[in-house]
Amino acid sequence: MKNLKQQQTQVGNFLENKDCFPKSVEKVYQNLLKPIEKQINTISVAMGQLISSKESLIQDCKNLQSIPGIGKITAIVILAEMPDFSSLENARQLAAYAGLTPSHRTSGTSLKGRSCLSKIGSPSLRKALYFPAIAAKNYNPLLQPFVKKLEKKGKHTMVIIGAIMRKLLHICFGVLKYKTVFNPKILKNNP
Repeated sequence: MKNLKQQQTQVGNFLENKDCFPKSVEKVYQNLLKPIEKQINTISVAMGQLISSKESLIQDCKNLQSIPGIGKITAIVILAEMPDFSSLENARQLAAYAGLTPSHRTSGTSLKGRSCLSKIGSPSLRKALYFPAIAAKNYNPLLQPFVKKLEKKGKHTMVIIGAIMRKLLHICFGVLKYKTVFNPKILKNNP
């Protein structure tokens, strides 16, 4: 579906500049867009049917959506990209799988380089958490103390977003492990 979405965006971008080329070219791009949108809808329906075919997936999807900022599509991507849950002992392993652990620079002339996300892992899982993390940074009152703490330490915006992505994934792990909806009281007690 990711490839189809990229194609849809690309064709849509061409159509934004439709005044720059003849009507015949515009019609070609509009004709290209219709089957792409139809395929996206077909895949969306198939994903919904797959989720609804197993009671455990339905419940896991609903539980993930109880986390502020996690919508249906993000929940489906998390479930699809997550490794076998029995192979994970803790949330840190899931964060490492997603490539959301810090990678420290330990070679070169300067050993005091800035750390960054390792990005060794599932890029789709990281991408699925990116926009929910931005929304959480700006609007989630439960994560505001965490954000303020990182800002006070002088952390760059992208570092904060990466940390929120990791925290969201930790919350997802807890929700899935304990088969329960999100409980904000737990987060308030563990900032």
